[in-house]
Amino acid sequence: MVGPRLVLTAAHVLGDDESVPRRGAITICRSGPRPSEPARCTDREFPATVRWYQKDDDVDAALVEIDDIDGWPVPESLQEIGTRPPQRWGRLIGTRPHPVTLFGYPRMYRESGPGPRRGMQLDGHISPTSEYLAGRYEITSTDPTLKPDLEPASPLTRWSGMSGAAALAYSRDGDLLCGVTRYDLKADGGTILTATPTSSLLAAPGFRAALTRHTGWTPALEPVEPAHLLAPAAHHRDLRSPAMLLRADTEAVAFHGRDSELQRLRAWCKTGPGALSVQAITGPGGQGKTRLARRLAGLLDEQDRAEFGRPRWVIGQVHSRLTDHDIHTDFTPLDTALPLLLVVDYAETRPQLLHSLIQHLQASRHKVRVLLLARSDGPWRTAAFRLTTDTTHQILNATVVSELAPLLPAAPTPLARIEAFTDAVTGLARLLPLVPDTPAYDWGALATAVQAPDDIRSPRYDNILTLQMTALTTLLQDGPAPVTITPVQNTEDVLLQHEARYWASVS
Repeated sequence: MVGPRLVLTAAHVLGDDESVPRRGAITICRSGPRPSEPARCTDREFPATVRWYQKDDDVDAALVEIDDIDGWPVPESLQEIGTRPPQRWGRLIGTRPHPVTLFGYPRMYRESGPGPRRGMQLDGHISPTSEYLAGRYEITSTDPTLKPDLEPASPLTRWSGMSGAAALAYSRDGDLLCGVTRYDLKADGGTILTATPTSSLLAAPGFRAALTRHTGWTPALEPVEPAHLLAPAAHHRDLRSPAMLLRADTEAVAFHGRDSELQRLRAWCKTGPGALSVQAITGPGGQGKTRLARRLAGLLDEQDRAEFGRPRWVIGQVHSRLTDHDIHTDFTPLDTALPLLLVVDYAETRPQLLHSLIQHLQASRHKVRVLLLARSDGPWRTAAFRLTTDTTHQILNATVVSELAPLLPAAPTPLARIEAFTDAVTGLARLLPLVPDTPAYDWGALATAVQAPDDIRSPRYDNILTLQMTALTTLLQDGPAPVTITPVQNTEDVLLQHEARYWASVS
């Protein structure tokens, strides 16, 4: 399952394109009760509707939505979809076989006599080059198999029943779905199953649209092999209190502006040097550095799909859990022949890790871009550390450093700031109900009535975080539970009062 009521399977399971069942002709049931669920959760069959279907040489997959909203037992892992992305989507970027796990109901595990087949787990490997050579993944395994009870002329195989199984690669931050099982190649002395790569799924506009509409999350492709080195593309929204809505990775407010910066960065990525190149963006906290980097990643992905029909750039942000204590980290999983963009946030706080990373990447013969985000420039970039080579030192000293200007500088008319304030109020009101213990209220209607502050021309609104903080406190104060304030209190103090009251109520 890739959503609370959304199932991903192989298209051929549903029939040929002309015979795809319509509403009510498909039923879905859970495979078995979980430890925390009663057995009755799996007794019932639920009618379902095909929401997306594609069956051709490149893709064999379908999305099916369960119709019965009230009775369907949503899995525990998908019950917090407002704050936690339902599924991560992976792509293999190297050349070495990578382990994956599948679960299905193959023909060879059918018990004698009538009755359902037993489910089984298959542990195998995907050879990444199979995607480039055959346009599909090939999953291989040498595990022993059973001989199925089949008629001599039967088109079925021992693996019939595995179609639609998800090929999952392990990651401590959530497994990555790499592909959807298609057919058995009937290998001798082992197993070879084919699968539609996730990159082919995400290249289909209908698939992306259906997934986003159902889950509220836009799917993003992530590199599989270096998953332990990189932060998840879609972050868990930590909404334990109202102030958490202001975090950059929450993305409560839609991105806008920064056109000149994005144009320059895209040109650097697309037409710059053929090998490793490093740039740095500096600016105070809340200026928008992290959101700018994430928007750049989104634009590269969009441009690739428009030009090539599928993503080419491998994009990732070095995980925050990697620090200067991890300077001996093995960065080999980042090696790829595809163009690579790495973002290092808070680069000034882990300079030795940065130098170690650059030292590894400088050996690449393919296009690599490293974007550093820091509050200010300084010795963290230019100093030579004990393990720094001369080449690494030269690369970092030649880094182009750009200071990020205010997003909303003072202007003759405050129109741009008023529009940004309105966008902030609208976005924050959308996610505010997800904060625990937030009063039940029509926050969306309130957002349409809220007015921008009278001092919107003030220089303090040069900082976009300050403007969004003001939008949040305005919502909270105009809502059903304002706090008592004095005329001299600033926005930060008012928000702190709301925070203090929230934590007191949940303690």
